[in-house]
Amino acid sequence: MIQRIQSIYLLLAAIALACPVFLPLATATGDQAALLATGDNFFADGTFWSKEHPAGYSLFILIAGTIGVIFLYKNRPRQMQTAGALALATLIFMALYVALGVLNAQRLPETASVNIGIGAFPPILAIVLLILAYRAIKKDENLVRSSDRLR
Repeated sequence: MIQRIQSIYLLLAAIALACPVFLPLATATGDQAALLATGDNFFADGTFWSKEHPAGYSLFILIAGTIGVIFLYKNRPRQMQTAGALALATLIFMALYVALGVLNAQRLPETASVNIGIGAFPPILAIVLLILAYRAIKKDENLVRSSDRLR
């Protein structure tokens, strides 16, 4: 059924994955002229956004996949596999953006300081919610299998 707890977990995970699109991942403070002189650096305006990088499209794929998993409720094993794969893909996404942020921060002037933005934390919540959804789907599958044995 679509109105199960895992659907709520998956919807909340999709919302958490959408947060980095609207919130900055990191901000750089310092001499504005020095930040602008970095050229193609993502911190040129003082803010590192996920949507400024082509890898930012991975967010939209993860969001669409998470919403799509909700509608796989008739096939719980596939729903479990997809939720687990999305949790792993979100972990890879986070590692990619940490690496991009560190590489771009290294090219900043020495006078600049980098602060992690609020947009960096919701993907962590999304991973937790995807794991909770996986566990809830598995619990439902075990319940269905045990009731099949009783018949």
